[in-house]
Amino acid sequence: MATTSLSLGEHWESFIRGEIATGRYGSASEVVRDALRCLEERKIKLELMRIQLRQQHSQVEQEMDIDDEAMDALINELVEKG
Repeated sequence: MATTSLSLGEHWESFIRGEIATGRYGSASEVVRDALRCLEERKIKLELMRIQLRQQHSQVEQEMDIDDEAMDALINELVEKG
């Protein structure tokens, strides 16, 4: 497996050491891989939410005549609440 060198800074280094100390992780690499999995899952969930919102937006537009600005504001609010 290829290795990558990262400069994380004291905050994240300390966080990683703390996670290893709990026994949940055996190495810094495990902590970083888990964090990346979480980031990937979040990205996928956000994209699915955007797709669902677009579908709902299209459905609502067909049923009602709604101002685009108001709908965009609603979509942005829902995405931010994520």
